[in-house]
Amino acid sequence: MTKEERKKKKKETKLLAKKALLDGGRPSFMISRSHPKLKLKDVRDLIVYLLTETPTLPWIMVKNKFNIHNVVVLYVSGLDPRFFNIDLADPESHKPVAWAEKAIAGPVTELQELRKFFDYMSVTQAGGDKQSIYSPTNTLLNVSLSNSERARRDAERKRASASAEKKTAEFHMLTLDELKDCDYPLPTYLSPGSELQEGWIETERPTSNLDGTPPPKKLLAMDCEMCRTSAGSELTRISVLDESGETIYDTLVIPDNPIVDYLTQYSGMTAERLEGVTTTLKVVQAELKKLVSYDNILVGHSLENDMKVLKFAHPFIIDTSKLYHHTRGPPYRASLKWLAQKWLSRSIQQGGANGHDSVEDAKTCLDLVKLKLEMGPLFGEFSQEQESIFARLDRHTTPKSSAMIDSFTFAGKAATTTIKPSSDLETVKAVQEAVATHSFVWARLRGMEINHGKVPEADATAGQLIGTGRDSAVPCSTKITASDEEIRKAARRMDAHIAQIVESLPVNTALLILSGQGDYREVSKMQQRQKNFQKLYNTLHLSQIPPEDHFLEADQVRLEEAIDQAKNGVCFLMVK
Repeated sequence: MTKEERKKKKKETKLLAKKALLDGGRPSFMISRSHPKLKLKDVRDLIVYLLTETPTLPWIMVKNKFNIHNVVVLYVSGLDPRFFNIDLADPESHKPVAWAEKAIAGPVTELQELRKFFDYMSVTQAGGDKQSIYSPTNTLLNVSLSNSERARRDAERKRASASAEKKTAEFHMLTLDELKDCDYPLPTYLSPGSELQEGWIETERPTSNLDGTPPPKKLLAMDCEMCRTSAGSELTRISVLDESGETIYDTLVIPDNPIVDYLTQYSGMTAERLEGVTTTLKVVQAELKKLVSYDNILVGHSLENDMKVLKFAHPFIIDTSKLYHHTRGPPYRASLKWLAQKWLSRSIQQGGANGHDSVEDAKTCLDLVKLKLEMGPLFGEFSQEQESIFARLDRHTTPKSSAMIDSFTFAGKAATTTIKPSSDLETVKAVQEAVATHSFVWARLRGMEINHGKVPEADATAGQLIGTGRDSAVPCSTKITASDEEIRKAARRMDAHIAQIVESLPVNTALLILSGQGDYREVSKMQQRQKNFQKLYNTLHLSQIPPEDHFLEADQVRLEEAIDQAKNGVCFLMVK
């Protein structure tokens, strides 16, 4: 910076300070019109900047920042630039837009309350590459470690590695809190006041005290395959292996209710394979009571799902999805297939359309546990470069309390408070209460997801396919196409919900409304075509594949264009 530039900067700073005195120190935002299109990480950095002492940001000026005591983020998926009649081909579209001037046609005209609170809107861009879009919520809710924190963690890891000793299997069992966090069914003796539900079994606890040190517990590896029935997820196969890796129980199971989806690509089950099977869940439970005792540790991968379909509660679990780290660190969990390849140099789940093999999966889990016991407790862990935004705020010089109000609370384990609402109305009420006692509040409103073809299960009508975000069993490309009136109705409801939240916010609260990304349906549809073509191309000559099933260079270009389009979301900023 030259001498003249420094003088000019100093003059501007004095002018802003003078204006601040005139308006009583009221905070406000001023977005630079010369900055390139906002990225979600820019918005994430703003959240951290508002609540901590990080350096100023190049794309926004925050006047009287230290008078902002609360930050509320509303994640409203289902909104996108097209909804607001924004033409992304316009070279000015990356600048703050006086959105109400363009909101003259379509469902956006229903947003009457939003006009009162926000003069401008900005287009945002989710991260990703030519082939994919990175999770917007992951970008928003995780921050890079500071240099000092990275150095502290590295030093701590070196100390732990120097003093690490091999542990017994008992050391790696999930604690009671971990069992609860992972939603494992608990035996009644671990949950005071609870009763064993009808149709459930639990491992019996010895009533008499044993003299001396009890013998080491024996490992039993277990894996189940499921199908979807009219009553939900039900068991179709169970495999149990002893500590030596020998299969001691392996049987197909006929569900109690009519099957609506065999989930063949995962379970390997078909109507032909289950034909003539008479073993029921009750028979399996009787066998489990013989095989599994209080002296056993059950080993499996995300075993809580298996325990639920078995209707079986056991107190001692080693879960390989928790035993080994995901490369992003907790709370993410690596797949068993990835763990096998990474740590055992083993390829599993290669059945393709024939699904998984529960004996193979159980054996893999057992071998992963044995490897961990051999190599030590730090084996299979990664040095992390990121941390949760909730953890970052909590370890600030002046710790900041936080609340996550979301139907997906997975990423909010480090938040001070997590609330799992069942509707947008519950979300509104939870935000109104949380903002009074938390510095940072994250909340998701889901009503506008209908604009991208998703509807909450409670709001579904006959014939509508249910979607629950990225983990939905229903592909985006086959979800509903909502009518204009359905979208207008959702917009009016969202508008009213945002107004209720704004009215309840304390003065000088920063409010950020984000949609994360745009409509993903076209991307999903084209990716499915690409996948189908690749499957055909692996077995047939190109001339044998029908032209309508081709996915060639021009299609790849269109897919990349669709991905680039779907990366665009919207952002509103204000200080009450």
